[in-house]
Amino acid sequence: MVWFGAILVSMSPKTLSHAVTLPKSSTLESVGGIPVWPWMPGGILWHPRTFQALPYTVKQVKDHTLPDDVVLIEHPGREGTVLVTGVHKRTISEPQPATVAVGTAPVHALTVGGVTYHYDRVLMMMTTAYNGSLAMNGPAGPVAAWNGQPLHRGDVAVDPSVIPLGTYLYIDGYGPARAVDTGSAIWGDHIDLFFNESDFKIALYGIQFHKVYVLTGRPPDFSAS
Repeated sequence: MVWFGAILVSMSPKTLSHAVTLPKSSTLESVGGIPVWPWMPGGILWHPRTFQALPYTVKQVKDHTLPDDVVLIEHPGREGTVLVTGVHKRTISEPQPATVAVGTAPVHALTVGGVTYHYDRVLMMMTTAYNGSLAMNGPAGPVAAWNGQPLHRGDVAVDPSVIPLGTYLYIDGYGPARAVDTGSAIWGDHIDLFFNESDFKIALYGIQFHKVYVLTGRPPDFSAS
């Protein structure tokens, strides 16, 4: 009871707060006593992440300059990578396809003096001659552009876009040969034949036209000498 002047006021007790029922404590995995966040390992939103390989495709290209039993890898393939998180996948890198050249050219045989040469192309080419003179070889001297080795009979200079360096050949009127050299004046269907001869004999050779057989491998009687 409280007196305010002549008025007596009676105050009844009131509820100033209400009871709160707390939920039962839940159990969470923890590391060192600290609860794990949902997206961390062990949390309810965490999923293991793995990388997986994406296979590449192989593209075959027919090559009429290769024998029909030859297969060459022109461009190797490369696997792609995908990141897997739970049911979700995300590509990190795309696979790169491989390109394989499949030969389609029939292999022919040429027999000269009891020796058989297997070839897949025949070219009619303009042939000239050169020797080891400084005038015909420049400052580098008589060495092959392909491997830097001294030139011998059987070594010839070519346009690599027509006949790749290292290719074995059989040349009418010259015999077995190998493309190992180049020259500023040698381009297109022009081939320069190396001889261990004098400048006079080289001049006598002049310009001739011969069949050039592009061989499928090293001829059995080939030896640069």
